[in-house]
Formats: sequence, C-alpha cells, structure tokens
Amino acid sequence: MLSAKELKMLGSLKQKKYREQEGKFLIEGFHLVEECLSSSFYLKKIIVSNDTDENKLENIKKKFKNIIPEITEISPRQFKKISETENPQGIIGVVGIPSKLPNTEEKSGNLIIALDRINDPGNLGTIIRTAYWFGADRILAGKNSADIYNSKVIRSSQGGIFHIEIQPDCTLEEELKKYRKSGFNVYLFTLDAEKYLDEIKNVDKSVLVFGNETEGISSGLFNHDYQKVKIRGFSSCESLNAAISSAIGLYHFRNK
Repeated sequence: MLSAKELKMLGSLKQKKYREQEGKFLIEGFHLVEECLSSSFYLKKIIVSNDTDENKLENIKKKFKNIIPEITEISPRQFKKISETENPQGIIGVVGIPSKLPNTEEKSGNLIIALDRINDPGNLGTIIRTAYWFGADRILAGKNSADIYNSKVIRSSQGGIFHIEIQPDCTLEEELKKYRKSGFNVYLFTLDAEKYLDEIKNVDKSVLVFGNETEGISSGLFNHDYQKVKIRGFSSCESLNAAISSAIGLYHFRNK
C-alpha cells in the first residue's frame, strides 16, 4: 500500500522541478526496470499494480534476486495516477538521480556526442539509444535541451540512459573549448557546411555536435576553429531529423 502523501509525491515526479527536489525519477515497464537493475543506477522501489503480469514479475525477482528492492502493490486506480503511458504494464520503478556527476574535467574517450538545444524528448531519447548502440563514450546535453529524466526521453532511450555517461545542462561553448584544447576534433553538423561527412577521414578523438531541430546549432559555436560538416543528400528534401543525423554521423565515425 501507498499512503495518499506517497502517491502524491510520486505523481509530482512527472515534473522536472519535483524530480530535482526529490532526487528521484520514475521508469515504467518491465524492460526499463530490468535495464535499470542491470546498471549502476539505484532502483529504490518497485511499484506494481495488482493486475500486472505475475510471470514477468517473478522472472525479474529471480534474475535480480540479490539486488531486488522493496516491491509495493497498489490498485489499478492508484497506479493510473502515477503512470504516464496509455497502456501501462503495471510496473513502475523509483530511481535515484545520481548525486555524483561525471568528472567533467577529464576529457577522455574517442567519440563524444554534443547536443545543442535538443528540446524534443523523443529525439533526445532516440539519440541516447543510438549513441549507446554505437558505443559513444559520452553525451554532452547542452542547456535548454530536454530533461534527460523526462519519461518520454527515458522510454525513447529504451534503457540506453542507464548505460552511457551523460553530462546534463552543460555550457556547450565552454565544454567544446576544453575538448578542443585536449586534442579533440570538433565537428558541427550543419547544412551551411561545404565539406561532406563522407570526406572526413580522421575520426580519432572526435566530438560530433548536433543542433536544435528547427534552428540548428547556436551561432556562438561557429566562432571557433571547429569543422563544419553536412550529410550528403540525394533529393530535394530540406533536412534530416536530429536523431537520424546523429545515427548517420555515429555510423561514419565508427566505421572508419
């Protein structure tokens, strides 16, 4: 059982300010709960509706028997108050927001993704999932990007958020300067570029920068010795979705 106060608090986690205040966020569905339990994130509690799939729940209990947290059962009516999906699976996890952020001074790795004002949660989540697939070392999520703990971001990432280092709310202009100083090449993906992606041969220590879906990359990022690059198109289509662009960019840099 959950008290009315607990239920209200969990419902409030749909909003960023309360997630930050409580230091928690929610995940929903069996897959995301498993992904979280397979990571270094701290799953504080599992909440299930009493009409959830008992077989799937038992499988999770067996698979993660040494680390499974407290499980609280509630009614379907209560569950709907905290659920954010149209067809809930009857399981929600309460996850702690990591208090220890990545070491932002250590510019390690070989392939970094930087996101400038990617404010569509679905796009951000898909980029996280794609970056995880291609083994990117880190994601720099610039200020005014969607909150990485937004439920749509998490669902779109398909659990990728638990397995790749993400530096949220960073000042991209300052971070990119530091990476450049550490020997990284910085590539701005923009339609204004003269050079095509398939012309890039040196792919060691690279930061790939993708901009806002409508406005592109902020003008301030062009005032440095970064390389502008664009994806070769074969029709009169004006542009690509940011998530698709990131997938093509990552594929190129992983296969050279």
